[in-house]
Amino acid sequence: MSNIHNINMEQCVLAALITVENSFEVVSGDLDVDCFFSERHKQIFNAVSQLATECKPYDAVMVEQKLKQENVLHLVGGEEYLVRLLQDSPSSFYNLSTYAAELNKFKAHREVQKIGESIAQIAQDLTIPDVHIAAENLLDGSTALGKVEKSSFTFEEALDRASTRLIEKAEARTKKTFTGVQFNLKHLDSLIGTIQKGHFCVIGGRPGSGKSTLAQMLALQTAFRHEEAVLFISAEMDVETLTNRCISALTDIPYDNIHNAELYDGMLQDFARAQDQFKRLPIHIEDKQKPTIAEIHSYARKAKRKYKRLGCIVVDYLQLVRDPSKKDRYQEVSSISRDLKALAKEFNCPVIALAQLNRESEKGKRPKASDLKESGQIEQDADQIILAHPILNSEDELPSGITEIIVAKNRHGKRGVVRVIDRLDICRFMSVNTEQGGAA
Repeated sequence: MSNIHNINMEQCVLAALITVENSFEVVSGDLDVDCFFSERHKQIFNAVSQLATECKPYDAVMVEQKLKQENVLHLVGGEEYLVRLLQDSPSSFYNLSTYAAELNKFKAHREVQKIGESIAQIAQDLTIPDVHIAAENLLDGSTALGKVEKSSFTFEEALDRASTRLIEKAEARTKKTFTGVQFNLKHLDSLIGTIQKGHFCVIGGRPGSGKSTLAQMLALQTAFRHEEAVLFISAEMDVETLTNRCISALTDIPYDNIHNAELYDGMLQDFARAQDQFKRLPIHIEDKQKPTIAEIHSYARKAKRKYKRLGCIVVDYLQLVRDPSKKDRYQEVSSISRDLKALAKEFNCPVIALAQLNRESEKGKRPKASDLKESGQIEQDADQIILAHPILNSEDELPSGITEIIVAKNRHGKRGVVRVIDRLDICRFMSVNTEQGGAA
C-alpha cells in the first residue's frame, strides 16, 4: 500500500467542497477521483461531482442523499463520518486551491510509484522479448493509462478516417502549415511530394555522396521553416560536427572555416549572430555510437515528452543501429527496418533513415534501390527511397559539382531523377533541373 497521501488534506478538501457554494467549479479542472487515496473519500467526491454535473447543490444533506441513492453511504462510515468531516476541517475553507494542487501532486507521485512497481515486475519476466521497450511503454504512460491505438475499422470508419485526413491535408496546404517534411529543393520536393506523417523514408548513398547533407537540409527545413521538433540520432557524426554543419548551411559560412576555427572577414560576427538566432531551434540531438533499436524508442519518447510532438525523426545511419536480440546480421537489419517503420506510425511523424550502399555496387554507375546494403527488407519497408549519386568527370573521375538525386521508390507519388548543384562546402545542395522519370 502506498504511503504517498495525506488523509487530513483530503478531508479538508471534501469539507470545503460540501460547505462552500460553487467551490467545485473553482477546482474541477484540478481534481479528479484519483486525487483521493482513501476509498471513502473517492465515494464522497464522486457524489459531489455528480451533483455538480446535475446542477444540484452539493451540501452535506444532498451528498448524504446521493450516497444513500447509490447504496454506498455505509461504505463511507455513514452520516456520522460526514458530520465529523465538517467538524474537523474548519481551516479548509481558505486553502481549497492549495490543497487541491497538493492532492494532484500526491496523485502524480503515486502514479510514478505504480509504474516503478510494474517495471520491477517486467524485469522479473524473462519471457518478454524486449524489456526496454516494455518498460518505456509504461514510463510513457501508454500502457499504464490504457491508451490503446485503434487498429480495427469497418470500411465506413475507414472512409471517415480517410476523408478527415484528406480535409486536414487540404486545409494545411491552403494555410501553408506543416503536413510533413520536405528538402527545400524545389524540383525534388515537386517530384517526391511531401514525406507525410507515418512514412518511412530511406536516403541511400556511398560514403561522401551527400546523403547526410540531404538529411540535414530536411531537418533544418522542418525545425526552422515549420518550427516542428526534430529528433536527430547521430550515430556517425559527433554532436559538434553535426551542429557546425547545420550552422554552415544556415549562414553560408564554409564548413572548413568553422571546423578549423579560421573565421575572418566578418565570419566570426556571422557565427556569433547565428548562435544567438538559432539556439532555440527545436532540434534534439542524440550522439550515440551504435544505438540499439530500444534506445531509439527511448530517445523518441524522451523527445516527445519534451516537445509534445515530433516533426520528424532522423537516423544517421541505419547500418549502425543494433538489435542485440538478433544473432544473424541479415535478420538484425531486417528487424531494425521494420521497427523504424513501426516507429513512424507510433509517433505519427516521418522517420528518415540514412543507409549505405553495397560495396559491390559499381562506382560511377547510377545506383538502384536493390543496392541498399545488407537487407532487401529495407527496400520493402520504405515508403520512399532516395539515392544520392555524385556525377564524376569522365576525364579524371573527380566530382563535377553536380549530384543526381534519384527517387528510386515513392509509394505515394512519382519516381524520377533530379539534378542538383553541390554546395557541400556549405553543407547544402541547390536546385538546377529535372529529368523525367517513370510513375511509381
